[in-house]
Amino acid sequence: MQTTTATLPTAVQKGLEAYSKELTSVIYLSGAAMVPALNAKVTTDASAVEKLLVRLFPRPSFKDLYVGDTVALQSPLSAEQQVLVRRLAAVEGEEMVSDEAELQSWPLPEGQCWVLSEAESFKASEVIDSRSFGPLPVENIIGRVVYQCQSPTEHGPTANSDQAMAEDAVVLDAELDVEKFCASDNQT
Repeated sequence: MQTTTATLPTAVQKGLEAYSKELTSVIYLSGAAMVPALNAKVTTDASAVEKLLVRLFPRPSFKDLYVGDTVALQSPLSAEQQVLVRRLAAVEGEEMVSDEAELQSWPLPEGQCWVLSEAESFKASEVIDSRSFGPLPVENIIGRVVYQCQSPTEHGPTANSDQAMAEDAVVLDAELDVEKFCASDNQT
């Protein structure tokens, strides 16, 4: 009994810490890899940056992530903490088929996913996504992009899978103050 009682305060403390953490984080997206879904102004202004709200997943899994979601991820090609934003195109167990006839199809391994750039104007060799680095470990996913803001008048929820949109509505209600989020600030 005493052992259980001694660990109860620790468990309560850890529970309180978990519930006090924010569920979201702000990142800034530059570049054209996700046009037209995100940062569309970059097509006319090379310096355009879009402010994104990311729902964080401390322990990402395919119970929380769905094909069609826009995700923020740690680049597997960078030793630095480079964050990329890409569309989740396939998850573990799904069959991957190549455009090249000589390549056989293959299933994505357990714990792996396939992420793609949205920019149709780019060739596969011009973007950093699963076509350049292969399957991505789910652990590299930081979270799902849930809201985007180009300006105080151009903003809204990010298009994700239907399941994600429903799940994220509660997070947006709890953590998003649109006026504050879209207020001008240094986007660096």
